[in-house]
Amino acid sequence: MKHWKRGLCGLLATALMVPVGLAAPVSGEKGLSDLEGHWAQKEVEAAVASGWVDGYPDGSFKPEKSITRAEFTKMLLDAIHLTPDSETVAWMKVHATMEDIWGNPTEYTPKLYDMSGHWLTSQGWLDAALYSGMVVPDDYNGKNFRPEKAIARYEIALMTDRALGLVYPASQPVEGELPFTDKEEILDWMKGYVNESVKAGVLKGYPDGSFQPNKTSTRAEAVVMIQRMLEEMEEGLNPDITVVARYQEGWKGESIVQEEETNKIQLQIVDNIIYASVKDLYDVEMEMMKKVGHINPDNRMGFQWWPVQQGIVVLNVTVYDYYNYGFQMGSTKYYWLGFDNEEVYCAPARALYGELMIPVCDLSHYDREPQDEWKGGWVPETNTLTLWMLYQSPRDWP
Repeated sequence: MKHWKRGLCGLLATALMVPVGLAAPVSGEKGLSDLEGHWAQKEVEAAVASGWVDGYPDGSFKPEKSITRAEFTKMLLDAIHLTPDSETVAWMKVHATMEDIWGNPTEYTPKLYDMSGHWLTSQGWLDAALYSGMVVPDDYNGKNFRPEKAIARYEIALMTDRALGLVYPASQPVEGELPFTDKEEILDWMKGYVNESVKAGVLKGYPDGSFQPNKTSTRAEAVVMIQRMLEEMEEGLNPDITVVARYQEGWKGESIVQEEETNKIQLQIVDNIIYASVKDLYDVEMEMMKKVGHINPDNRMGFQWWPVQQGIVVLNVTVYDYYNYGFQMGSTKYYWLGFDNEEVYCAPARALYGELMIPVCDLSHYDREPQDEWKGGWVPETNTLTLWMLYQSPRDWP
């Protein structure tokens, strides 16, 4: 978070071949020939039915065969819909940002030195992995991915944490000691990632009390861990909620300009908190700004996506002034950068299929009227969430 925040300060200063066994579809009522009675049969069959993993051409799955880094990467990306042709990946590539040598935002240019000609590269999966932040070159010695190396458990912890948007908490010091008999085998920089993956229920220790971070994983184990990750990620998805976007003017939003229902904002409810996609919120706001004529060459909105830190910066720029927001997956804090303010959510931001989801309403402590852009109003009788879209015109500034 330290480097990401420094990069945001810099922003203010300047601103304004398909592998066998992974994609060989198996069909027929008999299913996979070597799964009957296997401990992971249910999970593997569910994954195959969902389409993000397949068996071999001979009708087998080979559940005890080890899985490589490349194979796991493709499997993970496919499971969370970050495929090479997805709109989210395309958006990430356009908006990907990193720090230059002076700490200022610049175009993100990830590079792994041993991937030329590999199927992960030629099929587009590598770009999807890099620009989504699921794979970070600096995590690998000499920026060599070694794609055909069997993936270890600590690496699965790292990648599934990234898929769940847990980079921020995983980067914080771990309170106390990890509860494993072989904790000394876990590298210091990996301890937070192992801790978060265990807390999320994705990875578990062994009956003897060990974690075995360097133990390689089988295809069946990989599927089970990704299924657990999806259960955590997809909790409370698509709740039955009516969303009303309320477009307001004024320094404090005193004047309601437009109000309309929308189905264009992805929602989920986790632990009694309603989450909404940051990108969707701003897309809807942009549409409403256009409808009421508040968009012109000097009024514009832009994004920066920081894959390594899993953060988004939203730029609201007018000819008169600018105010920007900075968000990070897994953090309770966000930054109103135009005034260098740090604010706190009621819960940490989440990740959903690569989208940054922020808390917009605490159902246990709600207000019926929206308080600002991140505190929606809630009417329980009708399951209606009203979100405040604020436009501050020049005459409104104090």
